[in-house]
Amino acid sequence: MKKRILIDATTVIEKKDGLSQYIISILYSLPAAAFDEFHFMVFINKGVKRKELWDVIGNGKFEIIEAKIAPIGPRRDLDLFLFFRKFRDKFDLFHSTSNQYPLFLKNGIATVHDITFKKYLNSNWWTFNMASRYLNLVISRSIKNAAAVIAVSEFTRQDLIQHYQLNDTMQKKIKVIYEGWEHLINNLVDTGSEQMPEFEHYLFYVGNTRLHKNMKNLLRAFNIAAEQLPPGIKLVISGDEGFLDEGDKKLIKEINRSGERIVFTGFVSKAALEHLFRNADAFIFPSLYEGFGIPVLESFYFKKPLLCSDITSLPEIAGDAALYFDPEIPENIAAVIIYFFKNRDIEKILIAKGIERLKLFSWKKASAETVDLYRAVLNKTS
Repeated sequence: MKKRILIDATTVIEKKDGLSQYIISILYSLPAAAFDEFHFMVFINKGVKRKELWDVIGNGKFEIIEAKIAPIGPRRDLDLFLFFRKFRDKFDLFHSTSNQYPLFLKNGIATVHDITFKKYLNSNWWTFNMASRYLNLVISRSIKNAAAVIAVSEFTRQDLIQHYQLNDTMQKKIKVIYEGWEHLINNLVDTGSEQMPEFEHYLFYVGNTRLHKNMKNLLRAFNIAAEQLPPGIKLVISGDEGFLDEGDKKLIKEINRSGERIVFTGFVSKAALEHLFRNADAFIFPSLYEGFGIPVLESFYFKKPLLCSDITSLPEIAGDAALYFDPEIPENIAAVIIYFFKNRDIEKILIAKGIERLKLFSWKKASAETVDLYRAVLNKTS
């Protein structure tokens, strides 16, 4: 009889986000042979309408289980507790694909994408204190209770070891499985009809403006660099503007006083996003903390030179295919921007290295390694 594996997709949402993309990509890329060996079940939130998810799981290969589960927090643990009390005998292994491994569950597989909350959380001090304590409890308990832990980079693995002072036994639980990039091929379909933005020369950034994404220093750096760059070069930012503070908005207004140099596009369709990537002079990624950093692979896929932070997981993923800067020093970011635009011969070198670097990562590889982990855990726990 096939072993039954329940893969958690309850954190997949309709809005485009990295976690949903991770889960959908793992499901999409499961090896065909694995379906002969295992019975795969997908656990989704009741009523979720994410098209890419249903395109993957609606083919009859997966058994679908629906329930109303909160996305995060103590309410999620209560919802999962009630669900597992009713359905625990329906599966042999549970794979938690988000950081939210159930507090009470033993011998499942946990996934840790990052522990950003240790330093960066967009909230006031008392909410930060409460939220970070809860998230810290979730991670520490998941390492203790899970049979295995997937970390998305060696940096994340080492981060867990250091912050939670893990002994050798606990360290051996953690398996590094890198993320991939094929979602850019599989899912790149136009879902919007807006006019394509047109800019002649620009640095491109895509993502949100949360604290750890370091928008504040990127704006300061571009303000410094702009004095030595031709006036036609812009900084184009695509994504959520919701976390910009009044100081950021004031600086943007000041930079744009004599002509638009910084452009926020907001959320755009996939086709428009591809257009922005392909027509950029370079992609810039100034993040202060990344567990993996999917935009690094996106810049390689779109054959764009990468200007990148030199900390956390980013050098591990980007290797020698980036121009690096210290993200905490705006002057250093600015110096790298200026260097790139004054030394365009480096563009071909960076693109070539990026193409080679991309070959090291794959969702097919990630899914195959995940299935290997399922097999190892089931053999061990049985």
